[in-house]
Amino acid sequence: MKVEERDRILLGIGAGILLASSLRVFVAGAYSSLEKTFFYGMNFPSGLGIVLFIIAAFLVGRMSRKAGAVIMMAYALAALLTDATEYTHLIAAFTLPIALALVKELDVKYLAIGLIADLSLRVLAVGGEPIDFPHTRVLLAVLILLGAYALWREPGTLKKPGFGLYAFASLLELGLIYPNAIMRYSGITVYYLPQFIGFSFVVALAILLGPYLGKKPNIAVLLLILGSAALFMKPAALIGLPLALASAIALVESSKGSRGGVIGAVYLFLVATLGIGAYVGRDIGLAFMEDRLEALILVASVVYALSAYGKSVEVRVSSVREIAASLAGLVLASAIVLALFNASPVYEPAKKEVLIWTYNVHQGFGPYDGKFNGYELVNLLREQKPDIWVAQEVVGGMIGNGYQDVPLFVSAYLGYAYEYKPAVEGTYGIAVFSHWHMKTEGDLNLESVGQARPAQKVSFEELNLVLVNVHMGLSEEERAMQAEELLKFAESEPVAEMIAGDTNAEPEEKAIEILTRDYRDAFEQRPPYTFLWERNGVRDEENIDYILLKKNWPAGVKDYGCLCDVEVSDHRPVWALVELP
Repeated sequence: MKVEERDRILLGIGAGILLASSLRVFVAGAYSSLEKTFFYGMNFPSGLGIVLFIIAAFLVGRMSRKAGAVIMMAYALAALLTDATEYTHLIAAFTLPIALALVKELDVKYLAIGLIADLSLRVLAVGGEPIDFPHTRVLLAVLILLGAYALWREPGTLKKPGFGLYAFASLLELGLIYPNAIMRYSGITVYYLPQFIGFSFVVALAILLGPYLGKKPNIAVLLLILGSAALFMKPAALIGLPLALASAIALVESSKGSRGGVIGAVYLFLVATLGIGAYVGRDIGLAFMEDRLEALILVASVVYALSAYGKSVEVRVSSVREIAASLAGLVLASAIVLALFNASPVYEPAKKEVLIWTYNVHQGFGPYDGKFNGYELVNLLREQKPDIWVAQEVVGGMIGNGYQDVPLFVSAYLGYAYEYKPAVEGTYGIAVFSHWHMKTEGDLNLESVGQARPAQKVSFEELNLVLVNVHMGLSEEERAMQAEELLKFAESEPVAEMIAGDTNAEPEEKAIEILTRDYRDAFEQRPPYTFLWERNGVRDEENIDYILLKKNWPAGVKDYGCLCDVEVSDHRPVWALVELP
């Protein structure tokens, strides 16, 4: 292989990984930072990241290639050292325009290789964020450093990406390159490692098809819009979104000639904000966006298609060797993961004493600095070994947390079966994990004035147990209203012997008074707190997570407690050892 060709491949891999990773970290870090600012009144650098991003979009066309390489190196080293997104997103704000500058000058076939390399890292992280897990963190940093090395070797100035490439990045950031996001957008709530890996190959093939489809740009425009519109017919999105992704890749060459880089950066920021609003719109003043992700993806597809429409360009496609090399990396990653992790749930014999947890995992973030908490969560569960984990704020592919898939990697690492109840857009809600067969008996979103608040009823045939998992609202009046609805839901057939979850209600509140008409607290004495957020002298303690047992249910509580020193989330794991009748 010639040195020039080798450097193009290294740049392509570096650019693809840098583009996807910096998009995830920039948006997740800004979102996590904003949460601290709005909910806790802390002065985190949420606005600064946006300002730096706009400045970088202005400067990138005046930046030497060596300066770009240095910033790439800084991002790689930051990713290697920490996953504190509230601070690393400031570096991602600068690397994102650099990644798009590389996309502008590289043939699209090299970008395709880089995006598949990022997909392979996602497979190795079992659907988690690669920066969160040590083995994938190292690989990500090394591959970006190799790209930076190739960039350093070349003289000259980076080319400034225009609006079209920012429109392309906006579409990718809405989830089209993540197999778990596509599956959950399509209405699939439960799947395991083999299905995730299988669909990863569908996404990879869509990426590789893109350059070939680029020879027919008018067809690519049509397929992009039709594929995105398939989101309105949920199962059809399994086919439609990969076609939309292939079409988005196909139009990259056509979109390179557009101008307006700073306008494009502002557009990307607005699209990401609206995407976050699809989940928490009522909380951030974008109530109209709640459950409107399908419309946003369709509109973003139309905008991108218009930016590329009517431009005739030459497209270089991948050789058979390049395609085989790209897929070989994904095949190797898949083989390693299938060999090392659980491909399906590991079921255990029924027993009388069952360790039950309720634990809100804070959307995949630790309480401070917005660190991804997947790695710490897996280690905590492996150490404590709950039999049943009733979980809230569980993400399966949400824009605000780097598209982590908590149900998938918890199941793959620890062998849990799970039942997932998304509250919003298929990717954010509650879940029950266990080592026994489960069946969802019913679910609903409680009547809410704020964020959508879900409840699910799950039965365990081997244990002769029915359990309700719930996440309630933020205002006292809302919780009282929801408690009445929840009680009716729990006592409808089949009647739940247990209610567990994050009620957001203190013990003396009306909501708890309503629930304890027919259910009793597993705790004879409440812990000092089950939620704690502490920073810069501000300490917020709340006692809001419960395990409640039906009053006429002859089960005994052998022991109970709270792991109050665990800081994987802003909540604390609350547990009860229950002796079943």
